Amino acid sequence: MNPDLRLTAGDVINGLTLQGDYAHGQLEGLVVEDSYLVRSSFIAADLRGLSLVDVLVEGSDFSGADMEEASFTRVAFKDCRMSGARFARARLQDVAFSEVKLDDVNLRMATGERVLFDRVNLVRGDFYSVVLTSARFFDCDLTGADVSQARFPGGRFHGSTLLDLKGAEYLRDVGIDSSQVLPLAVGVFAGLHIRVDDDRESPER
Repeated sequence: MNPDLRLTAGDVINGLTLQGDYAHGQLEGLVVEDSYLVRSSFIAADLRGLSLVDVLVEGSDFSGADMEEASFTRVAFKDCRMSGARFARARLQDVAFSEVKLDDVNLRMATGERVLFDRVNLVRGDFYSVVLTSARFFDCDLTGADVSQARFPGGRFHGSTLLDLKGAEYLRDVGIDSSQVLPLAVGVFAGLHIRVDDDRESPER
């Protein structure tokens, strides 16, 4: 254990267990490999260009952290708070988020493969123009999320709440369960400007 280890921008951490308060830290370009981050705070930290490889992150807080252009490979986030975190243009490969708060997250133009979101709060998440191949969204809350121009080839959304999606018509080549058909259809219809109206006489415009 390395409690409160001092971290600075560009540091390379390998094979350590970290626990500390790095809130509002200027940690651009930080590299962490083969390590364990536990009960640490990175609230509103500058983590642009962060690189995590073979890392377990547990019980930590990244709310409001800027992780633009981060790179995550074989990383697991468990029981973390990441509300409002920014992952714009991030690259994610074999990454798992389990029981994580990612409401209002910004994942714009992120790319990745085999990303798992398991019981994750993704309310109002911004997935504009993301490309996530073989992603899994299991039992997540995606209420109000923006998936405009996003691509999820081979994605699975089973058990997730898909109410009020923005850009729902862009969800192609994905799998859902039977209980999700109606909520998703409503969003698709809205995106395609299809109205359900039993009145045969159209109102004057």
